[in-house]
Amino acid sequence: MFLPYLPAAGGGAWGARLAALIATTRPLSSVVVGTLAASAVGAGEGGLTLRSIAAGLSMTTLAMFGFAVNDIVDYHKDRAAGVQRPIATGTLSRQSAAWLAAALLVCAGLLSAIAGSGGMVLAITGAALLLYSPIAQRYPLTKGACVAGLCCLPLYYGTQVGDRHFPWFSYAVLSCFVLGREVLMDAAELQGDTKAGIRTIAAVLGGRRTARIGATLMLASAAVLVALVRGHTAILAAVATFVSLACLFAWPGLSADRRVQWSRLPMLLGSMALACGGA
Repeated sequence: MFLPYLPAAGGGAWGARLAALIATTRPLSSVVVGTLAASAVGAGEGGLTLRSIAAGLSMTTLAMFGFAVNDIVDYHKDRAAGVQRPIATGTLSRQSAAWLAAALLVCAGLLSAIAGSGGMVLAITGAALLLYSPIAQRYPLTKGACVAGLCCLPLYYGTQVGDRHFPWFSYAVLSCFVLGREVLMDAAELQGDTKAGIRTIAAVLGGRRTARIGATLMLASAAVLVALVRGHTAILAAVATFVSLACLFAWPGLSADRRVQWSRLPMLLGSMALACGGA
């Protein structure tokens, strides 16, 4: 009578482990990064190609690597802050996460080889991801600026693979949007960061004021994006970015955590608009 129970228990354990591995890589956020790189390559080559797909997947897996490393390094801080992430809660061991990170880094390198160029940019991005968490822990006020800089690298990687140039203004708009989202995230995580002894910009300015600054930066960047991009598809995506973002911030009673989570959709649309229509 125990035979039917044992496989179910084992299957449930493996399912929970797989879910923890996937959650550690933040697939939705990672796909946004990969889409930015793939769209930049596709725009340079006139459409979707094997190189653009390989470049997008390479940057996606590298972003997943970065998230896994971040959770490993931030283990003690996340536990103190009560962050519900697999490593912090003990659902996934740091050793398993380290193996996952190593496998993702190898995959990123192999996919980059298929893309054919931009390997140096990918290596620099990987090194920057390794350095990010220690720097953010030591200098938490610089965290948003560091992430904004990191998010420019996928766009630059796409230009190297797809042989397309983007002016500095495109990088500035992208940086301001990401900085705004990071500031908004600091406001949402103020209570947990305070428990962990981390003093972010939200601790200096206050949660509400910080949230307003973050929302303003994101909306202003989205508005500039509408004026910046060229082409019907890119303009449509940019307008959708601004409208969806405005609705998100105007939604009454929506929690700060939900706003941060759901802002991934405008960020995805904005990435595609910038990469495809940036001039």
